[in-house]
Amino acid sequence: MGIKSIRDIGKKIYKENPSIQPFIDSVRNKEPSTPKFSGWGMTSIHEFPWNDPYQGENFRNANKNIKNEFDFSGDTTLTSMRNLDELRWRHWNVSYGVRYCLEFAETTEYNFAECGVAEGVTSFFILSEIDGEQELIEKSSLYLYDSWSDMKDEHLLDSEKHSQGKYKKLSVNRTKKNLSKFKTKVFFHKGYVPEVLFDSNIPKTICFLHIDLNSSKPTLGALEIFYPILVKGGIIIFDDYAHSGYEDTKIVVDKFFKDKPGLLQKLPTGQAIYYKH
Repeated sequence: MGIKSIRDIGKKIYKENPSIQPFIDSVRNKEPSTPKFSGWGMTSIHEFPWNDPYQGENFRNANKNIKNEFDFSGDTTLTSMRNLDELRWRHWNVSYGVRYCLEFAETTEYNFAECGVAEGVTSFFILSEIDGEQELIEKSSLYLYDSWSDMKDEHLLDSEKHSQGKYKKLSVNRTKKNLSKFKTKVFFHKGYVPEVLFDSNIPKTICFLHIDLNSSKPTLGALEIFYPILVKGGIIIFDDYAHSGYEDTKIVVDKFFKDKPGLLQKLPTGQAIYYKH
């Protein structure tokens, strides 16, 4: 008896016995019991998007190099050697965003910016996508803004004050050391956002902005300054857009973009990406 005949018999049995159909359906649709990825509030059974020989090499190398080379400040931030692999989807979205800008941003000068830098993990992934090509290095710059200190009380709503104290051991010198291998120009601006964002500290245009401030007021302040200089085809990534405990950030971001051209993509990682068109 051939495979086709067996399949036909199976279909006949299924059709003629409604009582066993739910059981057969459950077996047919059963998902693997062990997920391929679990971290940052997201679990997936599917193949990793970075697991290919074409788009994923820079990303995989960056993740490995951070493990081998980075100096973290211990328990002061959410990122450490222990949970780096759990953040791979977060960092993949950053790396993908950089490549999107390099492909579609309407500019010949690729200025990247980050508000809320900590030890420089996100910046490391950004620079890893740029630093492999001399032509890109010459046309690209990264502008970093962070207090590298504890959060300002007046910047925080009552709902956000649980973040105070987490960042008081950060060090700009440690971040500089973590990013010292890259050839792309990096500018470090120490101070609180948005106060540090005065004219001489920001470029004329940007193609990419990453905001990870864990507070809604500074997030809005950064948007008000950077959105007007974001080129078409550029993007803004919000790290804590939909995270529990930062609901006010989502409210601020949604309101800001309600009448703006482009698209705000909301991701299962809790991030969001705005694409300017």
